[in-house]
Amino acid sequence: MFLEAGARVAYTACVNKSELLAYLTGLDQALQQPAMLCVYGSAALILLDEPDRTSADVDVAAPYSRADFGDLQRAAALAGLPVNPDESHRGDHIEWIAALRLCLPPPETGTEIVLWQGTRLTIKTVPVPQLIASKLVRYDAIDQSDIQYLCSQTKVDFLSVAAAVRTLPPPFDRDALVLENLRNLETDLKLWRGEEP
Repeated sequence: MFLEAGARVAYTACVNKSELLAYLTGLDQALQQPAMLCVYGSAALILLDEPDRTSADVDVAAPYSRADFGDLQRAAALAGLPVNPDESHRGDHIEWIAALRLCLPPPETGTEIVLWQGTRLTIKTVPVPQLIASKLVRYDAIDQSDIQYLCSQTKVDFLSVAAAVRTLPPPFDRDALVLENLRNLETDLKLWRGEEP
């Protein structure tokens, strides 16, 4: 699916879809080289039309993305968001998340979902079961709401999520909390669907 880019507006701490699309348009225009960013977290959910989803960060899975990092940093600064700013930065930004911190299964070639396409910039995300698996690292109220939305929009089942958890990068694939949250999700899915737990 492709989403249209909107007019450029300020990107604020309370991000809505039009603001995110405007930022992506600015980034696309500032890039000198083609780039593909694999996003997850709130940016992916906003672009998948989840209502009332807000965040100031764009989480990018670095190992699953293709970009000249210097060009991306320069273009992002011109578009109004720094990439991985220092801890004193209190504004909006892009999180370029390296392999050691990444809690997202790798997408198989051809399974990615295209969320937005510009002239030089393509924004993709992983399939829904992998997005849900990434939410099990915390599984807080926001994560549960995100998962409910994803399940309401697709026919994802528990077994596909469990399989995605097994493909999470180490140490998340064997993390006790992730596995406990997976069991909690199995129960919650039945409750959300009106089934007997």
